[in-house]
Amino acid sequence: MKIFKIIISFTLLVILCSSCNRNVPDDLEGQGSDIHLTATYKWWILTHKNYQKPGVYLYNEQTGAIEVELKLPKGLQSPHALAYDGESLWVGGIGENQSIYQLDPVSGDVLSEIPNIITEGLAIQDEYIYYSSENAIHKIMKNGTLVESIQTENTALNISDITINENTLYYLRYVETGPIVKLNLTSKSETPINTVETSGTYCLSFIENKLVTVSNLNEINQNSSRTGELISSTPTGIEGWITAIALHEKIE
Repeated sequence: MKIFKIIISFTLLVILCSSCNRNVPDDLEGQGSDIHLTATYKWWILTHKNYQKPGVYLYNEQTGAIEVELKLPKGLQSPHALAYDGESLWVGGIGENQSIYQLDPVSGDVLSEIPNIITEGLAIQDEYIYYSSENAIHKIMKNGTLVESIQTENTALNISDITINENTLYYLRYVETGPIVKLNLTSKSETPINTVETSGTYCLSFIENKLVTVSNLNEINQNSSRTGELISSTPTGIEGWITAIALHEKIE
């Protein structure tokens, strides 16, 4: 009889635990282990040419200090796009006869130029550059050779920025509802992230399962890429109009 009672109790416990696990949303499972709530970073920040303090800045989120300040390429009329591949900065913009410029992150010297590309968003993955143009995402080699073009489902004006993590590309669009869209680069399926608030921003980046944007008050906002929940908000004190942000490194 005692053995029978133990078996019944164990069976009920297994059923109860299974029911609890089924009620956990997929987007919350494991979230505590892969999102670094207290981490700080160094960011490359692009400010627009037609406002105060134009340039590319290396900003230390922990100290609030600007560690590097670079001038913009002379041919860059309306700077909106920025990426960093660990060795070089890549900047682009909108306007006539625009180019994507490869910059030395120490001197700001132009190392190379990919002509005739108008873009508001750049992302680097290995030896490839992704850039947005109106409602399309284009994949090119670093010498400018076109590899692939992806027509998105976005119909809300232009795509204002993009970022990439492994096989997922995120793009930012000019809408209040679902402003960030998750794009699977294999299936090309799209999923809006409805809970992220991005009013007034042109910027998007990704680090450690966090989507990073900049508010219209030049605050760096970090949101969960799974739930959209706001994790942190850091005022930068940077003057001018921030149009793009790219990760430099994590501060250990």
